[in-house]
This record gives sequence, structure tokens and C-alpha cells, in this order.
Amino acid sequence: MKQLLVILLTFTIISCKNKTQNTISKPSETVKFTNLKNSQKSNSAHKVTIDFKKNKDLLDIILLLPDSTFSSWEWKLEDRTKWYNEIKDHNYYIDNDPNFFNQKYFEPHKAGFSIVDGFWSINIYKTSENSYIVITDDIVGDGNSLNFYEAYSNILKQYLDEKTIFSDFKEQLKKKENTENCEDKFEEMNDPIFEFDFTTSNKVEIESSWYLTKENYENCLTGNAITYHFNPKTKKFEVEKIYWKPKNEN
Repeated sequence: MKQLLVILLTFTIISCKNKTQNTISKPSETVKFTNLKNSQKSNSAHKVTIDFKKNKDLLDIILLLPDSTFSSWEWKLEDRTKWYNEIKDHNYYIDNDPNFFNQKYFEPHKAGFSIVDGFWSINIYKTSENSYIVITDDIVGDGNSLNFYEAYSNILKQYLDEKTIFSDFKEQLKKKENTENCEDKFEEMNDPIFEFDFTTSNKVEIESSWYLTKENYENCLTGNAITYHFNPKTKKFEVEKIYWKPKNEN
């Protein structure tokens, strides 16, 4: 009888020990799997920080833009709204495809993104009436696609073209009195040969491509580059200087 009791007691102890080990091992496996899953998720995402409060005006304006502003790519309002709300909630957004939509800079009055092999930027200029002049630039292989707006109280007003803002810069470059027939050279200026630099606050520099050199065009043009400064009262850019910018002929 004693031997039977010893056998039963031994069997009970072994069973309890195995049960305890099985109970402990299962949560350990679960934790290991969960940590791996979270690690993979973290490594697959690209966090881009934007201070929502600091950049709210520019973020609000981006939501107002029509889809046509993004002429060489698609950034639909629905996608922009999700992007906006993520920044609003977290002060960052997750970019899972930085090769397509890669933020280069984001500041309270300007932002720029590389889009595959192109570049898209937005610049805003505050007026004396507490509205904003908005310029977007969609740069692709064949030149710039510019859009001009005024944003006021969540309403967007579109201007017709750059002549309204930049006082017809091509005409500004032409000499009023010429010593030669310049019609052919003036005709060349209709090609997309100008580049726009918005990097300096409240200024815009417009310059020609490499072949408008002083040596070949000084009889017809007063310069190949023009700098504007923004006047918040008139809501326009006024000519600061016209000059010859050295070019390396190819």
C-alpha cells in the first residue's frame, strides 16, 4: 500500500511540474513574436517630423489647393487630408514610400518635395491684409509649371498667370531701343528657358538658361536675370534689379 502511495505521489509531482513549464513557455513565445512584429513595422516606416502649430498656415493652404496644382503627379484631396490629420495628431507623418514622395524641406512659409524625377514646391507670402499670395512650382523635364493664388479665410482665388505677379518679366528684360533686329531673339524667350528661385525670403530670382549670354544678347536684352521683392501692400513682386548673370556655355 505504501509503495502505491509513493508511486501516485511521484506521478502527481511530475505532472504538475510539466504543466507549469508549459504554462510559462507559451507567453514567452508570444512576447517574442510580438516584439518581432513591432520591430518589422518600425523598420518599414519613415517618420517625418512637422510641427503642426508652427506650420499650420502652410498646411491649411495645401488642403485648399485644387488637384490641378499637381499637374505632373497626383496628390488628391483625400490623401492630403489624411496626411494633414496625421500631422495634426502626432506632429509627424509616416512616409512608407520616400522614393516617390520625398520631403526635402518644410518651413512655415515654404515646402519642397522631390517626386520621382521631378520636384514640387510651395511658397506663401503674407500680405498687409493678412492673406497670403501662394506660388506653387511643379518642375519636370520640360520646365516649370507655375500656379498663383491668393488665400484668404479658407478661400482660394486663382490668378491667370505669372504676368499678374511678376509684371511680365520677359518684357522687363527686353531693351526698349535696339541697335539690331531682335525679333528672332525675342521669339526664343517664349521657350521654357527660365528658372525660378524661391529660396530667399520675400524675394524671387528668375534667370535664363545657359545660352542667354551677355556676349550674344546684350544688344537686345538689358540682362538675363531679374530679382523681385514682394510688396505686401500691392500683393505683387516689384523689380529690384535686372542684371547679367554669368553663364557657362555648353
